[in-house]
Amino acid sequence: LSRPMNQGWFTLTPKVMLTGRQYQYDGANTAINGTPYSQGVVVPTLSLDAIGRLERPTQWGGKDWVQTLEPRVFFVNTPYRNQSVYPVYDSARYDYSFATVFSENAYSGYDRMADNRLLTLGATSRFIDPTTGGESARFGVAQILRLKDQKVLLPGEVPLNDRVSDTLVGATVNVDSKWLIDTTVQYNAKTNSSER
Repeated sequence: LSRPMNQGWFTLTPKVMLTGRQYQYDGANTAINGTPYSQGVVVPTLSLDAIGRLERPTQWGGKDWVQTLEPRVFFVNTPYRNQSVYPVYDSARYDYSFATVFSENAYSGYDRMADNRLLTLGATSRFIDPTTGGESARFGVAQILRLKDQKVLLPGEVPLNDRVSDTLVGATVNVDSKWLIDTTVQYNAKTNSSER
């Protein structure tokens, strides 16, 4: 359940989720590892997404543009539920990218729901053609602040306890109507180097 509240220059979206799953095993599986025939878990999640939208006219390259500044704050809280006894059929950790940095779960699929208490901070700036409304360029930055250690993991994963994530910095530039250049850098401040 989510309720976007749009004030024109500002949108606030509170969301409450319940993710439930149930596993039913056959007798052979139960006999081997002693797990019950049936087991399940329900994991609640609360998130709050706040996005601001500011814009101004500007000139760049001898052309008029509308430049935006869109700060974003995303908070997610999912309490710990022990999920280590459940199988993993179709879950994997998401890549760390702009597509996933503002999401409630660190995993694809439903075999794991990460116990997150995170605050993600980011900002995007766009250059928009005022006559066509087309986006010519976009620049963004984002970083996650971990407020507690993540205990729910996939088999073989190392517990996540870094309080500050790597910084994502990205740019997309539309060269013309057929070509665009899109790039993202994941920067690690501890090692003072690009991770990828």
